[in-house]
Amino acid sequence: MSSFKKSYPFQHQALLDNLMPLIKKKSINLLAAKSLLINYYNQNIYCLNISRQMNFRPDDNSSLTKNKDYKFYKKNLNKKEGDYVIDEINKKNYLPVYVSHDLLSMINVFEKMKFPYQVIYTYRHPVDNIFSLFKRYKKLELNKKYNLNNPRIYQIMIKKNNSLLPYYTFGEEKYFKKLNFAEKIAFYYLYSLKTSIKEYKKFNKKKKILFIKYDDITTKTNEELKKILKFTSLKASSFTNKTLRSNKVPRKIDLKRRNEKKSILKKFLRKKIYDEVLKIEKKYEEKSLFKLTWLLWIVKIVIKIN
Repeated sequence: MSSFKKSYPFQHQALLDNLMPLIKKKSINLLAAKSLLINYYNQNIYCLNISRQMNFRPDDNSSLTKNKDYKFYKKNLNKKEGDYVIDEINKKNYLPVYVSHDLLSMINVFEKMKFPYQVIYTYRHPVDNIFSLFKRYKKLELNKKYNLNNPRIYQIMIKKNNSLLPYYTFGEEKYFKKLNFAEKIAFYYLYSLKTSIKEYKKFNKKKKILFIKYDDITTKTNEELKKILKFTSLKASSFTNKTLRSNKVPRKIDLKRRNEKKSILKKFLRKKIYDEVLKIEKKYEEKSLFKLTWLLWIVKIVIKIN
């Protein structure tokens, strides 16, 4: 989306994902959370337009060096701040793009804030999704650098018997502690899925959400791209094709490799958890997950803050 005309670079953020569970558990009231979000997003858009707090790390997927407006942001490093920037922002009227991991599971709470927004929900094959997280963090686990007290863990944690545990383990802390690393990954995935199904069923403004299947956007890229452009009312730029080429799409799905991943996960997951993954896989491949509505992993949120 960030390659489209009149759109800001996409950004990872933790505030939204962390505030939603706190509201849901009544640890912070809605108005206080909304005030924090308005303050954050207003500052964020202002800072973007004067190139403050920007990510220029070339290897990060959110790096400004990979954005269509890179030269603009680099030039703005010397831009003076002031109220005139607000006028430029309003005239420019670009859409901010934020990445969330769990918004669908909290969508009814977020809707109460009455922000104008759209959600593009990209969901991957469950085996690919779980395996990618397992592979990404397993090395850290083996090196004993990854633990739940690590300050680099940005999600909300709960304290139980002098241990910090992810908020989504509430009520199942003992069970979670007994799981191996791969099972903990699958536990989170399954929690997100089940919670999102429940929340989405209750959500009464479904036109605000567009579901995009990862396999479809990988193999039928242009067709899915048209859906996104229509949904957002944005237009592709010359940079869009460059972005697609750099991500090597369209391309074929490597089904052999997917089966290899499944075999590896089977060795690490207890039967109960593995069977749940297989049920989701079947629905994914039958394309019934889309019809039933569910969560996978990455939610891209387009929020326009007035």
